[in-house]
Amino acid sequence: MLYDLLLTGGEVIDPSAGLRGVMDLGISAGKIAAVGPNLDATQARKTISAKGRLVTAGLVDIHAHVFVNAHDMGGCTDHFCRASGVTTMCDAGSTGSSNFAGLRHMLDKEVRTRVRAFVNLSAIGITGTSRGGELSHFPYADPEGCARTVLENPDLAIGVKLRFGPGLVWEYSAEPVKMARRTAQMAGDVPMMMHITDSPVPLPDLIEHMKPGDIVTHCYHGRAHGIMGQEKQFLLPQVVEAQKAGIIFDCAHGRNHFNFRMIERALDQGFLPDTISTDLTMTSATKGPVWDLPTTMTKLLHFGLPLEEIIRRSTSSPAKIMGYEGTVGTLKPGANADVSVFELRDGNFELRDSDGDTITAKRRLLAQLVLKDGRVWYERPGE
Repeated sequence: MLYDLLLTGGEVIDPSAGLRGVMDLGISAGKIAAVGPNLDATQARKTISAKGRLVTAGLVDIHAHVFVNAHDMGGCTDHFCRASGVTTMCDAGSTGSSNFAGLRHMLDKEVRTRVRAFVNLSAIGITGTSRGGELSHFPYADPEGCARTVLENPDLAIGVKLRFGPGLVWEYSAEPVKMARRTAQMAGDVPMMMHITDSPVPLPDLIEHMKPGDIVTHCYHGRAHGIMGQEKQFLLPQVVEAQKAGIIFDCAHGRNHFNFRMIERALDQGFLPDTISTDLTMTSATKGPVWDLPTTMTKLLHFGLPLEEIIRRSTSSPAKIMGYEGTVGTLKPGANADVSVFELRDGNFELRDSDGDTITAKRRLLAQLVLKDGRVWYERPGE
């Protein structure tokens, strides 16, 4: 037998491999073995029909939180990921040097989702306190410990995380950004991800201290000093140039960072996010407005971002940043057989942004079947 499993008749969409069309997908030993029309079903131990469905690589969410306050989604991470077609996720700085070991222990013991992580510049990571954010007190900054944590955990840690905003940093200047960049350099010149929403400092004054490969996350927030400055009408030329130069702009929905009017204006002016992510936490997954990655993708589809580009930015693009290029986020032969099968359902779906505004989407992505490493990981219950 050539295949352990043959997925037949679905519309395969894999921008990384230049694939779009009705094809079969052959899987063997947990890897993609073949992709093409009319593969030989007699050579498969098991066959599953995907007729009328979209077939993509398993989704990759580059900004979520599985260990805020040393728990959050925690051991429930698989529950939220597999039902949404996400097979790979990145924890965006929930932990710092003092509690990263707790994240690793939880992932090793309780989670099957493929996870990597940014390490927070603050030693305590994102830990709730009534006295301010994790870097509101300068002594919490631990550049040496952060860099050491990245270097000592190369299989898990991929970069440095900085949250910049009111009550989050010790001073409202470019100094926290400079420190985060120096830390990323000490850690082997890894990427630095900067959260920015409602910034006290104009965005151009901060991104000038970033380098290609670094990430600006929450790029579609509608608050102070975003990609359109204070006027919120036209893209700042410095932002356009930064993206052209290789700085990555991630949308990261979250409870406070996704504004429909900002998205519409940005897309109309040709500014597309480089990656699509959720900033998912237990609260935003169970109470909204995020819910999951397909919902965020659906919202961008409503505003006219082409489906192929949405899939690229939710699979191969984030996989490359996470060090998985060619093995995750793609359906190329030899890649891990992480596969998501979606229904693109017609209807009227009311969806909300982070500021309470709503849209009525006419199409919605819903995960129907998810494979991880070649095995069925999720099947949508009958309705």
